[in-house]
Amino acid sequence: MAKNVKKAAAVQPAVTAVVKNEVLTYESIVDSFKARVAKAKAPVDARIAAQVKLNGSVDGTLYVLVANGIAVVEPFDYRGADIEIDADADVFAAVLAGKKAMFSAIVDGDVKMQGNAGKAIVLASVVF
Repeated sequence: MAKNVKKAAAVQPAVTAVVKNEVLTYESIVDSFKARVAKAKAPVDARIAAQVKLNGSVDGTLYVLVANGIAVVEPFDYRGADIEIDADADVFAAVLAGKKAMFSAIVDGDVKMQGNAGKAIVLASVVF
């Protein structure tokens, strides 16, 4: 996965990019991801931790944790995650907005997942 993984940080830089007259920021992606997982119906018996590293027009790291039927997103580095996701920020934002399917983003090579394949499938079906 990424060779230059940053140490855990409480605050990510406010990097911006303009996407079709919308300003894409790290914070807007985190907020979109939080809104997306708030609607998710996570399996009660699953515990999945995934770290998402955004690159391209917006750089930053965040994580999603699915446990006890609840999914949570936080803007932090997650050491020891079951799944590491490396994603182009613009494509990831499009997936969160429902403009692109996660599986298409993976097939196109814009999103890469590494780690526990079974948990990645559960996470993708629950959140995306």
